[in-house]
Amino acid sequence: MEIRREQLLIDPEKCTGCGRCLMACAMQHCGSVNPSLARIKILPLPSHEIHVPVICMACEDAPCIKVCPMNARLRQANKTVVTNADVCIGCRACVYICPVGAPAIIPYTCQTMTCDLCEGDPAGLWCVTACDEGALTISKSDRLTSDKTRARARLARLDTKPV
Repeated sequence: MEIRREQLLIDPEKCTGCGRCLMACAMQHCGSVNPSLARIKILPLPSHEIHVPVICMACEDAPCIKVCPMNARLRQANKTVVTNADVCIGCRACVYICPVGAPAIIPYTCQTMTCDLCEGDPAGLWCVTACDEGALTISKSDRLTSDKTRARARLARLDTKPV
């Protein structure tokens, strides 16, 4: 199997906060159009009149992997960082240490989940397909999402709650 090297890039200036990416993500991973089951969050940033889609940045030196007391956070072959649901105890340490608060909480198990770039799906990333505004795109390089987007996500995390 070929290792996917894409990165999901975010342009908050184009995000309208419509939630189509949330519904597509939940459908792809859980078979339900329920935004609370999405591995992506949308944080409104009213002070800048934008919405910031937040996903796991798959940090090179991922603090969430180091802080997990159960070693439930793992780096996959495609470089994404995900949670092993068989081991996760729902302590949320990964959520608290994440610089952008990317890990989402599964409502019925309290375990965490993060973007896996729709690993194994030949159709590609559902959230990108669902985003009509172009706020989510794919980069074929190894670079991470821009520092500008990270900074905005951090601000949004401090000021607001997810949509």
